[in-house]
Amino acid sequence: MHTLKQWIVNNWVLKIASLFLATLLWAAVSSQSSSEIGFEVPLEYRNIPGQMEITGDVTNTVQVRLRGSSNVINGISAKDVASTVDLAGMRAGEKIVALSPHNVQAPFGAEVIRVTPSSVRFTLERTITKTVPIVLTLLGQPESGYVVGMTLVSPMAVEAEGPEGRMNTLSSIETVPVRLDRRRSSFEQVVDLDVPDPQIRLKRPSAVAVKIEIHEQ
Repeated sequence: MHTLKQWIVNNWVLKIASLFLATLLWAAVSSQSSSEIGFEVPLEYRNIPGQMEITGDVTNTVQVRLRGSSNVINGISAKDVASTVDLAGMRAGEKIVALSPHNVQAPFGAEVIRVTPSSVRFTLERTITKTVPIVLTLLGQPESGYVVGMTLVSPMAVEAEGPEGRMNTLSSIETVPVRLDRRRSSFEQVVDLDVPDPQIRLKRPSAVAVKIEIHEQ
């Protein structure tokens, strides 16, 4: 009891002053009007497991609703807010991950009251690599009386990588069309590859050289 009394009496002026300042601060904050604001912010997928990638109709942005005092809310912009999903430890397969205010980082003094959508759906697939042949695509016909003879593509195959589901259906990669219209002699040309799926990447992106023999029929 004596110790408690001594604690109360000791530095009592300083303690009263601190209590007074805290009361003033609370009164100032509580007197400010409350406001809300909404932002569309990018959704960041963190800690994607090695040799895996996200596929499907992925949600890339979310709507975030914030509440706070007018002074705080008026000073916030979309770049001050971040939303994340942690994929650490996830295995391959279709995923549905719930979103809540815990997935959002907002400035101090702003309360996250809603995140839309409330969940995101995506598929996590293994990344695989394989070598596929290159197919030469020809367009048009040589000059009348001439025909196409031997054709050569160098290199003849290319190494590609991508999500397992897409790579399993990939049997070849075509060149962009090489036009033969009105040709009457053999020629060489450098052409690009036409990768059929935006989620499939070439390990060493480069053009290929083609040789096309054209001779009289």
